[in-house]
Amino acid sequence: MAGSPAKISHPDGGRLNFWPLALVLIILGFAFFGDRGILYMLKLSGEKADLVQKITGIESENLALRGEIDSLRGDRRYIERVARTELGMVRDDELVFQFSDRN
Repeated sequence: MAGSPAKISHPDGGRLNFWPLALVLIILGFAFFGDRGILYMLKLSGEKADLVQKITGIESENLALRGEIDSLRGDRRYIERVARTELGMVRDDELVFQFSDRN
């Protein structure tokens, strides 16, 4: 029988061993869904982008507030405008007219 292929005999009776495949699947599962997996890192990346955007907004608000503080410390016109609009103050030589609402 020189023309027939030689049969290779496996020690487990010809069955494939699925343990390496199962181990690879478990490792891939942890890589995707674990506490430091790819999906978790993508979620953290999105949260980081949101926080960076919030920080940028807060920094611009702080800059505007610093400008207002500087104006309140030294700009007399700005102080007068704030006193008139927010506190309803008038100068000594001004007349104030008040009208009642008649419905």
